[in-house]
Amino acid sequence: MQPLIIDLSGKKVVIAGGGRIAARKASVIQHEKPDITFIAPEFSEEVLELSLENGYTLIQRKADPADFEQAMLVILATNDRSANAALASSLPPNQLVCVVDESGLGNVTFPATVRRGHLQVAVTSNGSSPKLTRKLKRELDEQFDASWEPYTAFLASCRTLIKDLPISFDEKQEQLWELLEDRYRTDTQAQITKLKQLELYRADP
Repeated sequence: MQPLIIDLSGKKVVIAGGGRIAARKASVIQHEKPDITFIAPEFSEEVLELSLENGYTLIQRKADPADFEQAMLVILATNDRSANAALASSLPPNQLVCVVDESGLGNVTFPATVRRGHLQVAVTSNGSSPKLTRKLKRELDEQFDASWEPYTAFLASCRTLIKDLPISFDEKQEQLWELLEDRYRTDTQAQITKLKQLELYRADP
């Protein structure tokens, strides 16, 4: 399977299921601000809370294949494996489908993800060892500490400024590589000084 980063902002996501697993999948993508609809005969407290907080739609009945026609992403998370399999087989092959209890029936899996500001690091074992995936995620959580969040914001701001500098392509690349020196990640004052230098350079080259 090929990893992809997909923008779900404002996109329709339909989740068949109203339990803990359905809520967990929704919580993974909620920061992207998708338009989520849950369809299930009953809804857990987790789903109800998520829906109240984010304005998600709740449809209280069993899911039907027609419910997914306009969805960019379908998540099949009912507590009935045969129902999940039947729904998956009814969907077109070009639709993004995650089947939570049997990844081979869909074409999308959710990797374990570490997020630090603009940085995203994802890892998956493609179902061969969920324990390995969890282990690696713990290690990545420790490796990429809280300092990476402001650092990636700093990198984004610098890149915008450097792109507008009246210098050659090679010089811009040198500037961008310099930002990867560890001092810029660990020293807030170094970040502030560098940003001021770039702003002054852009204003008065």
